[in-house]
Amino acid sequence: MGGQKLSISPTVFSTAGTLIDSGTVISRLPPDAYSALQGAFSKLMSKYPQAPALSILDTCYDFSKYGTVTVPKISLLFSGGTELDLQLPGIFYVKDISQVCLAFAGNDDAGDVGILGNVQQLTFDVVYDINAGKLGFGPGGCV
Repeated sequence: MGGQKLSISPTVFSTAGTLIDSGTVISRLPPDAYSALQGAFSKLMSKYPQAPALSILDTCYDFSKYGTVTVPKISLLFSGGTELDLQLPGIFYVKDISQVCLAFAGNDDAGDVGILGNVQQLTFDVVYDINAGKLGFGPGGCV
């Protein structure tokens, strides 16, 4: 977040596992991971007015009075060292300019499976090497 690694134990993702699902819109994170992400993001976005929650999205902003918005960099770090730098479409879910929400939600329970949803996959090609048990990301996905 913003160039700083958040203090999230990798074990929070192994309790129930995590899947990549192009059919799920919003990424769902284990409660501890979401809390760390949401807290750091909110701190870095504190100069912008908050907007009401939108369904499961509880971190929303009203950008209607701003011509330019500075958004912190969000990267996802996978085991094996792969780092996925999210582009702007992978950070926000936009209802309209007065309700722009962080495109992540927290699971209710640590035992709920984590999901990397399609909003975070938008600008990437996702490559699955099932035989080798590997996953890759490349530029050039749809927006």
